[in-house]
Amino acid sequence: MYNGLIEKVAFVRLILGIPPEQRLFDNDTSDYTLETWAMFGEVYWQVSDSLLLTLGLRYSEEEKSSKQRSIYLGFLDDPTAPDGGYEDFGGEWEEPTGKFNITWDVADDVMTYLTLSRSYKSGGFNPISASSPVLAEDASLAEFDPEYINAFEVGLKSRFFDQTLQSNISYFYYDYEGLQISTINNQTALNLNYDATIQGIEAEFVWVPTDNWRFSSNLAWLDSAMDGGSSLDTADINTLGTTENIISSPNSNVYVGAGCPEGVFPCSGLVKSLDGNEMPNAPNFSVNLGVSYGFYLESGMELIAATNYYWQDEFYTRIFNTGNDTVEEWDVWNATLTLYSAQRNWFAELWGRNLLDDDHITGQYLGDQNVGLATNQFLLEPRTYGVSLGYNF
Repeated sequence: MYNGLIEKVAFVRLILGIPPEQRLFDNDTSDYTLETWAMFGEVYWQVSDSLLLTLGLRYSEEEKSSKQRSIYLGFLDDPTAPDGGYEDFGGEWEEPTGKFNITWDVADDVMTYLTLSRSYKSGGFNPISASSPVLAEDASLAEFDPEYINAFEVGLKSRFFDQTLQSNISYFYYDYEGLQISTINNQTALNLNYDATIQGIEAEFVWVPTDNWRFSSNLAWLDSAMDGGSSLDTADINTLGTTENIISSPNSNVYVGAGCPEGVFPCSGLVKSLDGNEMPNAPNFSVNLGVSYGFYLESGMELIAATNYYWQDEFYTRIFNTGNDTVEEWDVWNATLTLYSAQRNWFAELWGRNLLDDDHITGQYLGDQNVGLATNQFLLEPRTYGVSLGYNF
């Protein structure tokens, strides 16, 4: 794939007569600076022995600046220019945020809580050339807006049966304004803003029925949805899943059909609606189960045998939710055998990971058009055994 790209680049620069000093492929950010300051504080009110209120406030200011250029065989910025082809980018962002939390000790071993918060991540500018064809279609893509999260969470933390069973359960709801998601377009990584919501339930249970046995489980349910918005799918720029009205250029594939922005032809392609799509890397369900047994030796040392099983539901790796974006469900078994010293100042552990030697795909990302829209996949590591030694000073 990489050799094919080099041959393509060499052919293009040859037939177009590009000078050797401009035969570069470079996305470069120079002299990036960030100046930030914030002030924050919290106030606590112990309303009663069992009721505590917390109010937190924060104010943040950030200023970012950099010099950037994009060189692709001399088509964009000129590295031979007096300033090296760099353009100035910059911006300022400020925002007040805060949280409100209430905790209620229902009983000695039962605590409930509720949290309301608003969080913030500053905006910025994309690593892009001022002369990029992407900006010719949409000048606003030079920058991306801040991201905000309005969050609600309610939960229960408890211990039952003479404190042998620990149970922690929470429900959360996140309302994103301007969620920052990255994509690659014309050899440039672009951060784009979308609205989205996430809700979910997390439950953690730990049961220790005897001094020897320990059982644990972590269960999670997640529901995510894009709230409107649209974007260009570089793997389907005509939105038809075909090559109709698509031609190749030295930089990328371009669309030559109807629907391009006014005054721009050819264009990068047509946008797709994202409304209702799931967010990337957000499986609906996941489970982690564990069990261990401890052997107490006469010397005072302890030998613990443990195993855990993890399963994760399928999920999408891009906001477009196509079949090619899907990572199927996968699972893995691990086990350990750990010997602790009587003083717990050293341990020796024999461990095994992926005991069934599965080769599940655990993640992936889509490459740029210049590498043939290749999908780069991450695989579960093969069955692995090892020994770990540790000492606490």
